[in-house]
Formats: sequence, C-alpha cells, structure tokens
Amino acid sequence: MLVSKEDFAKYPFLIGAVEYVKNLDLKTDELSQPEFSAVVTRAETRIEEALIDGITKWESRRGYEIELLSYPVAVIFVSNIDDNYLKKRYSLAEAKRIQSLLKEEVDEKLIEIAISVFGWNVKNLPLEVYQPFDFSLSFIDYLRNAPSFHDYRWKLVNKRLINGEVFLQKDEFSRLISEEVRKYIEKTINTSPKVELNPLLLQRIEHIKQRLNLRKERIRIKDQPQNIISAAYPPCIKNLYDFLISGQHISHVGRFTLTSFLLNVGMKVDKLIELYTPISDFNQRLTRYQVEHIAGVRGSGTKYTPPSCETLKTHRLCPGPDDLCTRIKHPLAYYRRKIRMIRK
Repeated sequence: MLVSKEDFAKYPFLIGAVEYVKNLDLKTDELSQPEFSAVVTRAETRIEEALIDGITKWESRRGYEIELLSYPVAVIFVSNIDDNYLKKRYSLAEAKRIQSLLKEEVDEKLIEIAISVFGWNVKNLPLEVYQPFDFSLSFIDYLRNAPSFHDYRWKLVNKRLINGEVFLQKDEFSRLISEEVRKYIEKTINTSPKVELNPLLLQRIEHIKQRLNLRKERIRIKDQPQNIISAAYPPCIKNLYDFLISGQHISHVGRFTLTSFLLNVGMKVDKLIELYTPISDFNQRLTRYQVEHIAGVRGSGTKYTPPSCETLKTHRLCPGPDDLCTRIKHPLAYYRRKIRMIRK
C-alpha cells in the first residue's frame, strides 16, 4: 500500500523512503547546486519549525520530492550542530507531525507501518465486535513505548489486556507509533557521522545556531521569574530542568523533585505548568492537578518539599556532587547557601 512518493514524503522513516534516498546517491557538495536550493531551504525551515512551534508542518504543495529529501538534510544539520536540546526538540517535532498524519490514515496503513518498520505484532479489530477499540497490540510491543508516557491512562493495569494483547483506539495506536518514530529519529541523529560541509551549508548551520541560541535565551527569560536565581540551582535540579525544557522524559520522582523545588523557591503554579508543555505526554489537566497538589492548593493543603540528597542518590537523580554538595544534605539548603555565596 505504501508505494507513492507522497507516503515517502509523509513518513521518511519508511524502508522504501530510506532506500529511495539512498539510491539517489546524493553527495553533500551537490546540495549547494541551484536545483537543490529548495530542499536545503526546506530542511532549514523544518528545524526552525521545530524550535518555534514544536512541530514540523506538512504541506503537500511544496512538492513531495522536496519534503522527502529535506528530511535527511535536516538530520545532517542537526547532527553537525550536536546540541542535545536541538536533537530532542527536532525528533519530537517530527514525531508530532507524523502522529497528526497517522490519525487521518486508514487502519491498514497504520498496521503496515507498524509491522514493516518496527516488526510489531498488531491486528485490526472488527469495530462491530470490539467497539470502541480499533487495534490489538502485543503487550511486549506496547511496553516498549508506553512507559515513556507518564499519564496514568497508559499504565498497563489501566488497559484492556486479553491473551497478551492490549486493546487500543486509533489515536492511542498512532501515539505509540509516533513515540517509536521519535526514538528512531533521535537515534539516527546521534549515530549519523559528521560530514564535511561546504561554506554555503555552513552558513545555513550558523543561521540555525543563531535561532537555537535565541530560543534558549527566550526560555531562560520567559520561564525564570526575576526572584529565582537559576545560577544557584544544585546539580540535580539543573539536570532535571535541562531535561524538562528539552522535552526529555523525566521519572515520577524526578518530576516531583523538580516541581516541589521550583515551587519552594518562588515559581508560580501557572508558570511551572508552562514548563511541562515540551514533554511529549503533556496533559494540561493532569499536570495542573499534580502541580497544585504539590503546591498545597489541593488535597490536604500541605506544600511539599523535594527529597533529600540521600533519597535522590537512591533514585539515581544525582548527576554527581560539586564541592558545595559535600557540605549540605538537601537541595533547598544548597540553593540558599549558593545564593549567599553569589551575593557576596
């Protein structure tokens, strides 16, 4: 079924799409030629869309050839820039685009993608028998991706499981495929060898770097209240914060630690909720409930504090102590003492 150039342009991770590009045997030097100008421009635009909007756009009017070829060029650019935030931001943006496209496809196409690319054990369910479910997926394949989503709805215990198969609706199945795609793209970027680029392509990369630095600076300005001193964050909090703004997955303990710390040093609930939007499984209603509970707005009214350093080490959330860490036992104590040091 997946034989058209449109399908390859939509889903450049498909085996057929990869082989098509490979058979063209394009060299990076050729990309500077006028006939590839639109491809290179589109590659740069894809990355900018990821930085600005958090999702790459699909518009067939650009031409399927341009869309298809711009993807590997964008991967080359991101790989050469070698910035972890950009790698994860771009991978997630492409995965979100693919998820939105998959929702509009016929069920047979989703099954073909899942089987041919990822080797999943999946079946299409007759709607009149299994309504409201559309697919059944081996719980082994399900568990490869679902644990990345922290929403309680994705826990296996909350899914219908019969004879080792998890029953799913179409939007859920599309989400699982997109998560597999996200990991695939990120792995492709990380394993792509850096190549020598000519001056014209290096100019493109410099422009992307400028947009990247601007984006990072805006995040710092927007998300940090004036009364919070990020330079005083302990290493564990800085590490978790960097993970968060780059859209990386954080464990439940990690989220609780970061949330309770930021609330205790003065960040407002609404601002903290905004911070979680880059996470791929972001759910505003659930996130608000959890943040307000930690803040003491809901439930018992108790405002929670982050775990001790010893507890964070137990959960492997300590990236390694600095000199000040050796003299304190709690992240908030670190923050207060580091502020005094900075002000002196």
